[in-house]
Amino acid sequence: MKIIVILFISLLNGQNLLDYLSGPITLKIGLINGYDDNVLHFSDIEKSQASTNKYIMGGVNTFDSHFTRYFVTAEKRIHLADRSKYIHFYTRTNISNYSHNDNRHHWSGNLKTTYRWGPYRKIAYSLRHLNSYYTRHYIDRDISNYILQPCNFTDREQYIEFSYPIKRDQWMSILLSYNQRYYDIPFVEFDLDILSSSLKINRRLRNVGSIAIVLNFGTANNLTFGKTAKAGLLDRSYKNFEWYVPFTYSRGIGVLDKVGFSMRQDFRYYKAEEEGDQLHSGRNHIDNKMNIWVEKKINEKLLVKTSLRYRYRLTESQFDWVSTLRTFHQWQAWISIEWKMVYDRY
Repeated sequence: MKIIVILFISLLNGQNLLDYLSGPITLKIGLINGYDDNVLHFSDIEKSQASTNKYIMGGVNTFDSHFTRYFVTAEKRIHLADRSKYIHFYTRTNISNYSHNDNRHHWSGNLKTTYRWGPYRKIAYSLRHLNSYYTRHYIDRDISNYILQPCNFTDREQYIEFSYPIKRDQWMSILLSYNQRYYDIPFVEFDLDILSSSLKINRRLRNVGSIAIVLNFGTANNLTFGKTAKAGLLDRSYKNFEWYVPFTYSRGIGVLDKVGFSMRQDFRYYKAEEEGDQLHSGRNHIDNKMNIWVEKKINEKLLVKTSLRYRYRLTESQFDWVSTLRTFHQWQAWISIEWKMVYDRY
């Protein structure tokens, strides 16, 4: 459809379609090298239990792991008759490997198309795929009260984003998302359709950097509730509210070009209520994440970033043992090296 629109515009202006399609394609190849101290999101009590129950570890010997992620991106900008307006295409593919946890190997990717018609004015559509992402081993309660099986899910997310200026150096973004989170057999009772909307207010701080605040509201519908065997009798639907504040300082500190900091807090309220099930009934989560990162541009082609993240998820329940069992903390650190090249043979 977009090609037809471009062709129509080019005919109106007496220009050849190839004039619009010509131009460079920007390619980036990168490597992320990092460390995760709690890959399986174990609470302190689960870590102590793992010494006597090796199956809870899913066949691995450590709670932490070194990880690497390889990624490739491609970008293409197509200017229209009015050079201030253009269509931007973007794609990225990631392959992730965990040295000390083979279960976590996975790939992901996304495609994004953006139409811009002026400063801070855009509309974008994105399609993201996360393939068979491993969480941990869980009990398959359809067949047993103690047999553990690997639990993996796949995300297929689509979203539309609209941005428009509010006043000088300030703009807002509205995003609507639909995510299909479907689990591999035998845990299909967890399948969710997740609808969310977010409002983002952005502010450019002159000679300093930028800051934003994001408010996100989501509803997850457990579409397999009551449709599978024993484990499907528990409704895993939930609602969530999340706020997120990122700040970027762009003037540099020492040899660094940029420094960033962000805070995020997600409140999740589960619908699950079943008499006699203390573990799941009336349970809520408060998920806190703090992140700091720095960036250094070595030259026009080479970019280096490093980041440190702390996550603390507090589980709220009327039963203290449930809160203790499901509360965890996690540290992650990584460094990213990105190499840019431009393909321009037209």
